[in-house]
Parts: sequence; structure tokens; C-alpha cells
Amino acid sequence: MDDEHRRSGPAGETHRAAVLRAGSDPAVTGDPRALRRLTAAERRCGLEPRVGRAHTDLEPRTRRVLTEWMFQVCEEQRCEEEVFPQAVRYLDTYLGRSAVDTWHLQLVGTVCMFLASKMRETVPLTAGRLCVYTDNSASVSDLLQWEVAVVSGLDWCLASVVPSDFLEPILQALPFVRPFHCPNMRRHVHSYIALAATDHRFSVFLPSTVACACVSITMQRVKLEDLAVSSDSVMTFLAKLLAIDLKSVLLCYDQLWSVLELRLPTCLQDSVCRPRAHSSEISYTPADIHNVVLTPLTTHKNTLPRVDQLDVQTREREPEA
Repeated sequence: MDDEHRRSGPAGETHRAAVLRAGSDPAVTGDPRALRRLTAAERRCGLEPRVGRAHTDLEPRTRRVLTEWMFQVCEEQRCEEEVFPQAVRYLDTYLGRSAVDTWHLQLVGTVCMFLASKMRETVPLTAGRLCVYTDNSASVSDLLQWEVAVVSGLDWCLASVVPSDFLEPILQALPFVRPFHCPNMRRHVHSYIALAATDHRFSVFLPSTVACACVSITMQRVKLEDLAVSSDSVMTFLAKLLAIDLKSVLLCYDQLWSVLELRLPTCLQDSVCRPRAHSSEISYTPADIHNVVLTPLTTHKNTLPRVDQLDVQTREREPEA
């Protein structure tokens, strides 16, 4: 059955075909109770990332290398938008609670993608497929053993909230957003959410705060001619709508804006903000994120580089004087 959902790509590579999803139900996303329950769930589940407390050797650069590799796997496998931020949330929470050796970081990240795809995907990623992406440094039995360890470390609280969950209710609630604005806004918001997930500084914010910041920045950068709304008014409206701290939203907005200015060259800003031509095939991978933060995969093999190959500084330290 797994082969039915895959297609052959160039150079003999195998990719998953796009899985069609039902559209959002306005009767659900437009109900004010949806946002109230999401904000309550993000606090109740208790998934509070504490990067660097338990795993003291996890440097920001190491985390970024790992999360960018995870994004590349999700992108190549055409995962739905929620899978990658969900996997990163599992990763941050587990590493904040449990000490993990550097050699096992990629395995933990793989397990987090495995769990996130089970929770969010119509057709989850298989354990064997994920092991191939580790260059077979991890076996299926290793993955299944660590799966039990990770879910135990997360207290079996896997139905956590991610920023993407707030997008549809927010779009329904914004009075100055028209229906024809939504497709373009969705693409950019999902891209910014994925970008924020690769930066450790955003792991301290609640998912609702990140969602508000991403929506506010999208309103400023998408260049809708018929939409002239200040970012302050958008953030104030969203903070009241979700009953969250406005100062946290402003701080998250400023940090995300600085990251975009740093990682997105001026020459690419117009092309990223330009609406994409309509396609007959719907893809649910975050749109254009490789233009924002990552470079496309260039390897001709069906594997990606291991984390220990990309960042050896965390294990090969200079001897103390």
C-alpha cells in the first residue's frame, strides 16, 4: 500500500505523491471556541521547550543544522505543513527534559519526525524510509526503541499545539482579510512558521505567539494593494482575540523580522512575495521556505548528510589549557 502513495523522481529517487486534504470547515474554524480551546490546550499539555537545560552541549548552531536537516526530509517527502513544527516541538521538549549524547541527536530528530508524521500525516512516514535518510546509521529497531523513550520523556502528550493550528481560525477572525487573500497568506505564514522552528530563540514563545507574529509579518510583506493595515493594529487585534500577552507578540515579531532581514536577500524579497501560479496538483509542503532559510537538496543520492558530518565541533573540542 505504501508504494501507491509514492512516485519515482529523477535519478531513480522515490518521493511521496501529494496527498489531497479536505478543506477547512468554516463552521469549525470560524467558531470563537476554536481559538479559546487551542490557547487552553497549548498551556495544558505542558510541552514547554527548555533548550540547553538538560542537554548542555546542544549549541544553537547544532540545533539549527539538525532542524534544517529535518526540514529537508519533510520537504522531500512532501509532508504536510504541521509535521515539521510538530517534530521540532517534540525535539525541543525532549532535549529540555532528557540528556542526550551528541551521537544520538540525529536519531532523536528522526524519531520526532516519525511521531509527528503519525500524528499529523494522512500517510505517515515509515520507519525504514526515515532510516535511509540517516545514511543507515540508525536501524529500524533503534528507531522503535527510541520512540518509546521519546514518548515517555514527553509524558505521552503527543497531541500538542503548534503555530500552524492557529492559522485558519485567525484568518477567519481577521476582519480586514478577504477570501482571495488567504491562499497567498497561508503559503507565507507556513514558511515563516517553519523558519521560526529552525531558530532556537523562538522555542521560548507559545505557539499562539509565534502564529500572531507570523501573521502580522505576512500582512506587511505580502504587498496586498487593497490591504493597508499597520502591524501594530494587527498584533493588538490578535493579542486581544487570543487573550495573550501583547509584549510577547511584539518581541517575537521583532526577532522574526530581524531573522527575515538577515536570511532573505533583498533581491529575493519581491520574488518570494509574488503569488505563485495556480497548479493542478496541491502540495502541502511549506511554500518557498528554501528561499527564506534553506537551499534545495542537491545530492543525487537518496540520503542526506548526517548531523555528525556537518557539525563536528560539538564533539571535537579544543583541550583546555
